[in-house]
Amino acid sequence: MRIIFVFFIAIFANAYYVANIKDVKNLEIKLDKYVKKGASGVVLCPYENESIICARAVSFGNFAKLYVYDNLKNRAFALPIVYPKKDDRVIFGKNYERIMIIAPNQVIYLKLKDRFKNFTIIPSDVFAAFIDKLPTREDFINFAKKMDIGLYVFVLDKVYLVDAYSFYVIATQDLPLNYKNFKKPFYSSYNFDIKENILNYYKKLLRGIND
Repeated sequence: MRIIFVFFIAIFANAYYVANIKDVKNLEIKLDKYVKKGASGVVLCPYENESIICARAVSFGNFAKLYVYDNLKNRAFALPIVYPKKDDRVIFGKNYERIMIIAPNQVIYLKLKDRFKNFTIIPSDVFAAFIDKLPTREDFINFAKKMDIGLYVFVLDKVYLVDAYSFYVIATQDLPLNYKNFKKPFYSSYNFDIKENILNYYKKLLRGIND
């Protein structure tokens, strides 16, 4: 099981891959290759002999949906108006080496931290400092934009690797250890007064959990 898990996470440590746009229709693009459903990426468009990020994309297999890329939003700077077109590149898995672990307790958190030691791990305490209640899907996504997180690792009934922008489950694995209690809303040095069933709550947040 240890060998399988190491292989499993090694795939995502090097998950940066490129697809090209074959066609654009409204806010959908056709890709030249199959890409795992839920994987997010950035579209690179040529601009003044350089490549700039002009949109975000979320894959649904052989096509992807386009969204505004707002990570670098700054009212002080005017953004160039550039739209994705045929033959532009889409980089999927950008920042997948930057993760945050949502674990039920310290023991499992440290276990996962050790297994993801080749990744850049954003401490859960940092996220806890930004919230005062049970975090919503939008809270997670907005935090990922601030910290350039690519994946969330949710330890629930399984280990779920979740794209930080689409919030789709892109891979699962068995639990490294069994547990009974879930520190609410996740392991951190902060304490929250939360009464919800955390496991059920998070499973409802995740998209494509049964795909």
